[in-house]
Amino acid sequence: MIVRTWNAAPAAGVFERAASREMVAPSDAVGHAIYDTRIAAGEADRLTAGAAAPFEAQAHYCVAGEGTVSIDGRCWPIAPDTIVAARADARIAFTADSDLRICSIFAGDTPLPAETPALVRSVAEIEGTPRDVFWGNGQSRRLLVRSDGFGFALCQTLGNAHTDSPLQYRHHFESCYYVTGSGEYVWGDGRHPIDTNGAGGTVFIMNENDAHRMVVDDPSMCLSVFTPPIEGHESHDFTRKRPSSY
Repeated sequence: MIVRTWNAAPAAGVFERAASREMVAPSDAVGHAIYDTRIAAGEADRLTAGAAAPFEAQAHYCVAGEGTVSIDGRCWPIAPDTIVAARADARIAFTADSDLRICSIFAGDTPLPAETPALVRSVAEIEGTPRDVFWGNGQSRRLLVRSDGFGFALCQTLGNAHTDSPLQYRHHFESCYYVTGSGEYVWGDGRHPIDTNGAGGTVFIMNENDAHRMVVDDPSMCLSVFTPPIEGHESHDFTRKRPSSY
């Protein structure tokens, strides 16, 4: 298990102007990287060329704020709980109408076909569909899954208050980046609080397919990244004595 908070040192080279926080690094060897970037209202910024390297795909989740995203010259509005996903070499830029907080995920080890279209999708489009899955102690909105073809899965995962979930992902590496809520993760001989206030966010990286307990005090929301990607229908069974696994 690797744990980092938003207070981690800024990472250069993701956006041209704004500093990004490196929450999951390529060197963590879990098949993906995660960065948290703030773009002030009235500012525009773009990803640097090669920012996604060594990965083959990218996705960007709007945590807060509103503005516009440009992907290879085409523009869409961006708002909370919206993602954009594209090939690693797509030219992506953001213009902030209000303060933007963007979580960028780079992943995938297989080149995507040149004709792969960019994808823009919101949580609102998923709610109430087969991609809106009760995972065992909350909802999991499966924004990207295996069939989307980007080489990783991205979920908005909600944790219900006062729950304790014994988990283990034996077939995937998972990172959970908490942006709201409180509680703690417990594993082996370790434990660490979920801190989304003082620390601004906490990520738990299951780099050894760690068995762990997700203990939620206040309702929580995290971004869950799986490599390789999940299919999208999976849910947990807590009726057995051992941790539930996908």
